[in-house]
Amino acid sequence: MDKNEIAESIKELLVSETDMSYLAELPDKHLQQLHADLQTYMKRLDENQRPVFKAIAISTTFIPNFIIAKLAHDYFTPYIVAQVCEYMDPKAAAKIAKSLRVDYMGQVAVNGDPKVTARIGDCVEVDIIVNVVREMVKHSFFLKLGEIADILNENHLKNVMLKINDDNAIFQVGLHMKDEGKIIRLSKAWPSRTREYVIGALQKINHPLASKL
Repeated sequence: MDKNEIAESIKELLVSETDMSYLAELPDKHLQQLHADLQTYMKRLDENQRPVFKAIAISTTFIPNFIIAKLAHDYFTPYIVAQVCEYMDPKAAAKIAKSLRVDYMGQVAVNGDPKVTARIGDCVEVDIIVNVVREMVKHSFFLKLGEIADILNENHLKNVMLKINDDNAIFQVGLHMKDEGKIIRLSKAWPSRTREYVIGALQKINHPLASKL
């Protein structure tokens, strides 16, 4: 990752809405150390609490979804719910998602493992995903969106992109994806207006993908 990407990753690790682009001005060594320390802390926190997360996941099988959503909103942070989802059946988690607030789900997605989020997303209705993406776009969580988009079912992602009606959001998500072939295939379904916007934005930053779309 370059310095801007590391700064963005730190912002998402902290689930902060504050602009942290200033972090990219830090010396490389200090910025990389800060990022590594945060990742180590989060990993240690996860390992210590995994038995609790697993117990909560098991308990959800005995509680109605609307009650789980109420408990989540009132007592559990999005971070906790994101970790609990790792131990849940994706279809069961998707059903609970229908009862959660969109802003809350956006925070859960930022805190979660992209692989887990994508598995659940494959089971969630497109309209719900679109609303969650819009919420994440508001807070510029593009790095996480790119990671999820790389894994999300391609046809599902195509429908989300067609419904979101936000050319800059599509550009930013595509910019943060690693699967270039997937982006190129998806771009064939975009409206001409979106393709022109994305290609133009890529050309402005001299991105090699511009000539491939």
